[in-house]
Amino acid sequence: MKLTKIVALSSLLVSSQVLAFPCFMTAVKDSCWGDYDVTVVVRNAITGDTLTTVEVPKGQFWTRVPFTCEGGQRLGYSATFEPTIWDSGKGAVYQGTQYTLLPLAPKPTEKAWEIPICFPAAFPGTPYPPTASGNCKCDMKSIPPVPPMK
Repeated sequence: MKLTKIVALSSLLVSSQVLAFPCFMTAVKDSCWGDYDVTVVVRNAITGDTLTTVEVPKGQFWTRVPFTCEGGQRLGYSATFEPTIWDSGKGAVYQGTQYTLLPLAPKPTEKAWEIPICFPAAFPGTPYPPTASGNCKCDMKSIPPVPPMK
């Protein structure tokens, strides 16, 4: 009986390690947000656990951070920015309406998954800065690909 429990527990631990896979979160600010610090939090949408936090500082338009993800995981997002545009917006957290459902398993050629997200497009209700020109966009094409993993 004890041996059966030990084998079952060992199998569970090994299988959870097999599911772990490298991911990269690439957070991109649109062209109207250059004067703001933006923080995007990536969570497991089922458990609510924070998987990683990406900070895109003032003067920078994108940041990429590695984190460990699992096949079949559902990712959710929230974002904040500073400085606030108005006093009533202090401490506001903007929830992403899109979720990312990761594949169940990587393809044989895949070494990592990249998850890109655009701020504020993916976060409805985010106000635009007073200096926004109305022609704001995330330039995803200017971001280099994830470097090959060894």
